[in-house]
Amino acid sequence: MALIPRLDRNRSGSARALMVLTPVVPGREEALRTLLAALPRGRGRSPFAALQRTHFARWVVVDDFVTDPGQPSPDPLGGAYLVFTSNLDGPLDDYLDELASGSLSVIGEVWGHCVACPHPARGAPFKAYLEHNRIDTGYFYSAYPTATVADVRRALALRERMIRFVTAAQTMDSADVRALLLQEFG
Repeated sequence: MALIPRLDRNRSGSARALMVLTPVVPGREEALRTLLAALPRGRGRSPFAALQRTHFARWVVVDDFVTDPGQPSPDPLGGAYLVFTSNLDGPLDDYLDELASGSLSVIGEVWGHCVACPHPARGAPFKAYLEHNRIDTGYFYSAYPTATVADVRRALALRERMIRFVTAAQTMDSADVRALLLQEFG
């Protein structure tokens, strides 16, 4: 009898999901929200842009979960939690090492608002903290499960080159279009 392989809900192709749920120290919720709101956003500006294997990362403060109408009884959190989610390339253990390396100073600032976070928030104690608070995702989907972050960046750069080419080619005759095409894309 063949064994059915265990479904890894935290993986889609070569992409992986990470979710960490940590309780916020009571009274620090607003300070944490203010800190998160002040973080830079946009392509290349996020603190996580420095981690070359991060497709997507997000922190959010959750005060409570919404009780589903079909749930037998409410299951309140009892306080605010910081939820961290990330979609990444490669082994999770290596990614946790990167998070715990201390290379992103904002990590200590953010998780410093959470219960039992080691100070400083780096090294083996911090990695153990993240692992202790890690939870499985319910479902993980990756639009491009075999594409690495580098693959996506190359595709976006090619797209930008194509847009510039098409825009420039609109007013050219066919000989000039051909010359520009060969110049741009060889």
